[in-house]
Amino acid sequence: MRAVLLLTTALALTASAFKFEDCDEAKDKAVGPFGSPEFHEDVVDGGTPVYSLLPKASTPLPLIAFMHGSTGQYQFYNDSLSLIASHGFAVVFPFVKSPEKDKSPFTTNTDGTYLIKAIQYAKEQNSNSESALFGKIDTSKIIIAGHSMGATCSINAANTLKDDEGIVLDIAMHPGICGPFGPPPCPACWKSETLLSVAEAMPVVFTTATNDGAFWPAPYTAEHEYGCFKKSVGEVEDRNDVNIKNAAFIQFNADVCAEDGEREPVVKDGGHNCPMKRMGGGEPEFSAVLSAAKLYGHLGGDSNSVCYERLYGESGIKGLNITDVLDFRLEL
Repeated sequence: MRAVLLLTTALALTASAFKFEDCDEAKDKAVGPFGSPEFHEDVVDGGTPVYSLLPKASTPLPLIAFMHGSTGQYQFYNDSLSLIASHGFAVVFPFVKSPEKDKSPFTTNTDGTYLIKAIQYAKEQNSNSESALFGKIDTSKIIIAGHSMGATCSINAANTLKDDEGIVLDIAMHPGICGPFGPPPCPACWKSETLLSVAEAMPVVFTTATNDGAFWPAPYTAEHEYGCFKKSVGEVEDRNDVNIKNAAFIQFNADVCAEDGEREPVVKDGGHNCPMKRMGGGEPEFSAVLSAAKLYGHLGGDSNSVCYERLYGESGIKGLNITDVLDFRLEL
């Protein structure tokens, strides 16, 4: 036990002295300085599978817990997640039932249960000397993220874990519409007050696409998602009884989110599947995810960084092909 504590302390000291790189548009499209990550497969409490991507690093790395969308498969996201991992992140990718059963539209989860389990699993394994994750994770820098169903999970999981000081960012890519009349399978998958609660505890990055047709015909899905975000975060801008961390709503245009035919999801719904495009090959959304992850996982939210400019500044809007960014920058 003493040896484990000494090693953990040494790794923590190494992490505090390690200097991560700022965002760089050209470098961020290529494999990062940590190289291609190792793939591992394990099970969490209850026997549910979880995949992990671990770069070779001499320092603990921030953790990204990413939940897939309904019918989503690991293969839809692995290229982009592997590229992000190579820039200095450990990644865990949980399933609801199994890689095969999660392909079914009847396999769903929206309350964040499996993201929470995956984070707990990563923390436990980080202290397990027999685990591949041992000493690999900086538990003070955890990012919760997901796409579609997984984005709704990310909002609810972040709300459940909001008092955990290690949770530094919530990323919701095309979440379902806020209740009480949200999309199936649940009538109220997430509530505006839930996102507000999250935004008071940590920065929030919310993405969508003009041609998203998942819940209403395009462009109405994006409009409704914007409405949910605005109701949750934007309309409290002038209130004195809440303190919002940085929050960004990022809408990508139809051209950059057009289906490329490389990956055929079960349901074709235009820009809703934009995160399934390969990062570095024209996929815009995971570029924003990497910028946000670096900003809050590596750079402590540094407002003078290139990452901050890419998310919130005018040059970043052009660089990421974003058509609309609502930058509230409501800082404490």
